[in-house]
Amino acid sequence: MASSRKSTHLLALLVAMTMASSLCFGLVKPVIRATTLFGSDVGEQQHVVFEAVPDMRSDRETGASMVGVLFLLAAGARSLSARRGAALQGSRQPSQAVARQAAKAPLVVIAGPPAAGKGTQCEKIKEKFGYVHISTGDILRANVKEGTELGKKAEEYMTAGKLVPSELIVDLVKDRLAKPDVLEKGCLLDGFPRAPDQAKAMSDAGIEVDKFILIEVPDDVLVERGCGRRLDPETGEIYHLKFKPPPAEVVDRLVHRSDDQEESIRNRLAIYHDQVNGILPFFESAVCKIDGLPKPAEVTEKVFAVLG
Repeated sequence: MASSRKSTHLLALLVAMTMASSLCFGLVKPVIRATTLFGSDVGEQQHVVFEAVPDMRSDRETGASMVGVLFLLAAGARSLSARRGAALQGSRQPSQAVARQAAKAPLVVIAGPPAAGKGTQCEKIKEKFGYVHISTGDILRANVKEGTELGKKAEEYMTAGKLVPSELIVDLVKDRLAKPDVLEKGCLLDGFPRAPDQAKAMSDAGIEVDKFILIEVPDDVLVERGCGRRLDPETGEIYHLKFKPPPAEVVDRLVHRSDDQEESIRNRLAIYHDQVNGILPFFESAVCKIDGLPKPAEVTEKVFAVLG
């Protein structure tokens, strides 16, 4: 832009000097016409074109002609500057419009107790709406691996065996939400916030949630889903004695993990209910409760209806 402006000014100066010399010797009669050229990357450019014809003039006429030329050159420069300013302003508007549009990309939170089928619904939501699926575990691992400033701070707590503070987790989430893919496609935030202090930190940070999907399933059903799970230690495959029976040849080697014992499941559910009851007040206007008892496909239909 600076180079283009400098070239225009030099050209105007050369024209003025040439015309002034010719006029002083009475050799030419200036005939001036203004033309507008298009095609510049900053809009229209206006040039003053001179046609010189032989003539003899008096000193008074010559002086008047020079004044006229200088006046037109100055006017042309002001016109060009104004047009460029308008063109630049126009070129900024699309970027600002894109930014505003990106700012409206939805932020969806999905939550639910263990074994409520949240993972299945996350996959369906991603397929349908194209949201970027984000979990705090993924964010932490990515930042630590990349050695970001936030990642280094989080790693200090993790190395010391301490919980990463909610304020730092929220900073990591905010940083991720500002990435281009999220601004363009929207975000599905999985399992965050997990506690009332995280919800408060989100609210204090100005993170606005469009939809808070809460999948609800009775505790007794969740206990049945959890207690029936068995792990194949050789393949890592997880089976369920009722809903996904294992092949006969692997039954003897299956393991019933301690986390899948009834007492452990009920303890986790008690903690979950206590936390979610403290989280929901921060997102009252966005909360959409979904019955997670029906078949997964029916639950998916309800989730889609909510997200529209």
